[in-house]
Amino acid sequence: MLPVAVGAHRPLVSTKGAIVGFEFRIADAALQRLRERADPAAAAAGTTAVLAAMRLTAQRGQVAFSELPAGWLARAGHEALQPGMHIALAARGTDDPPAAELPGLLAAWRGAGASIGWRPGATPDGLPPEARPDFLLFHAIDGAIAALIDVLRSQRTADPALPLVVLDLPGIDALEAALFVGVNLAACSLDGSLEPKEARALPAQVQQLLRLMSRLARDADTAEVVAAIKADVGLSYRLLRQLNSAALNPNGDELGSIEQAVALLGRNELYRWVSVLLVRQAPARPASSALQSMALARARFFELLAEARGEAAAGALFTMGLASMLPQLLQARLDDALASLQLHPQAAAALLDREGPWTAYLTLAEVLDEGDLVEGAALAEAFGGLPQVLSLSAKAWLFASQATKA
Repeated sequence: MLPVAVGAHRPLVSTKGAIVGFEFRIADAALQRLRERADPAAAAAGTTAVLAAMRLTAQRGQVAFSELPAGWLARAGHEALQPGMHIALAARGTDDPPAAELPGLLAAWRGAGASIGWRPGATPDGLPPEARPDFLLFHAIDGAIAALIDVLRSQRTADPALPLVVLDLPGIDALEAALFVGVNLAACSLDGSLEPKEARALPAQVQQLLRLMSRLARDADTAEVVAAIKADVGLSYRLLRQLNSAALNPNGDELGSIEQAVALLGRNELYRWVSVLLVRQAPARPASSALQSMALARARFFELLAEARGEAAAGALFTMGLASMLPQLLQARLDDALASLQLHPQAAAALLDREGPWTAYLTLAEVLDEGDLVEGAALAEAFGGLPQVLSLSAKAWLFASQATKA
């Protein structure tokens, strides 16, 4: 039986620019081979894995999206579906149910709460040509983004109420262009280190946060850390407000010194808190909320991978993950973003020169971001295997979601 690799492929971004769910897929090559071999057992295993992962996402109130053959979905049964699941019916294959059965199956899937859609012009056999999907699915192909945007704009004008989903966009600019014309859900690849076309100077507040992160990363003396925070009135106010929040101070006793805040939070939590403040300094753009979550998820993902491998400098991997996203996040040159951030030598080698052992973290993240779970499975062997890597990825996204809501 062929191994089936399933996991959160890319976050789904809503019209408002926030991450509202995830796309799940079986590795494309594995999907094709499974359909060619007509292997019911392997197909069932793949469907079960996808739907199980989707249920966990849907139960958290997020959108869970996948594209699956109708026959696989039919064998899984409508009981496996629930509200929050968005499933696109893949192109018809020999493993699909008879066309006459599809109307009844479609009613059952929708009755379970799932949204069922398909690609434009690909109304499934057995449904009348005028059958209306719950959404239309588009894929960006070969970089023809301008043409795709024109198609999306025309579709939105022709049918304003029909939700549109677009996958495989080549970057954040293309994603924002799709959102601008009214796409409801979009997913893109993201090379965080790719420098923006028009870089901006880093604001003083951003540089201050980067310098504070450097002090924390090199375990500077507490007095030096406290002095750096006190030198920034706004930062001091935010930290004291955090200190007196219900989560950290359930008794409601007034805690009023920066020294208390640093001691109570501890270096690791203070570092993460400053990291969240940093990503919130990102300049406003349509997908800024999604970018903030992506940056924090990348940072925590690298840290979790490092901890699982027993890396002594796991915290430095958190910094590297965050730093890898700073050019896109802050709309700045990589050198400028890193100038105030003291990096571990291995992190600097990986980010600036793509050299050294820590480059493996960047490569793994980029391959998974591209959705190549076959190559991803090979790279994941060095990190405990693909199931563990995808589990850690899910934990990282949960951290990012919680951090950005705080």
